[in-house]
Amino acid sequence: MSEAKNNKRQYSVEYIKYGFIENSTNPSLPLCLLCSKTFSNEAMKPSRLQDHLNKMHPDKKDKNVAYFQDLEKKHNAQPSVSKLFSMAGKQDDDGLRASCNISLLIAQTGKPHTNGETLIFPAIKEVITTVLHKPAADIIRKIPLSNSSVQRRIDEMAEKIEKSLCNHLKTSKFSIQLDESTLPTNVALLLSYVRFIMKKYVKNFYLLEI
Repeated sequence: MSEAKNNKRQYSVEYIKYGFIENSTNPSLPLCLLCSKTFSNEAMKPSRLQDHLNKMHPDKKDKNVAYFQDLEKKHNAQPSVSKLFSMAGKQDDDGLRASCNISLLIAQTGKPHTNGETLIFPAIKEVITTVLHKPAADIIRKIPLSNSSVQRRIDEMAEKIEKSLCNHLKTSKFSIQLDESTLPTNVALLLSYVRFIMKKYVKNFYLLEI
């Protein structure tokens, strides 16, 4: 008897005809599509589900299965709290990815880091508002391109490239050439030119030491 009491009822797809679906957070609990009320596992009996439909939603008791299936589709399409946080997190990740890619473009062209705010932001805003006809404030807010942000991302990318290079040189053959120079302020520099092969391509790289 005790084992029978501990056994939980399992949801059946046939319960949709009473307006009930599985609770997304706990499949062992039935959820009413009409009033969004969650019932206990003990209430997952066809007679109780039918009784709830007849008493609480008498205007819907004669609806066919297709009606409740449409309600289920609409219910599943509604954004939940977890989905909203997931979407917001993805948008933030996309904004950071765009920030890194734009910072890389600025570094590759050798342009001032302030171009992110003074040139690229206005250009993005113009495209979004003029071509896409959408408000640009929310999108621009998710793409950090201030002078300090661009500088930080370029420094992070340079650090990763340097680590990758050093790790590669530890396990491969390379040639090195040393040279010296000075800055306009008479600060002495030691230049190290490294030539190596990576993925069938000859690479040139130089390290600058003060």
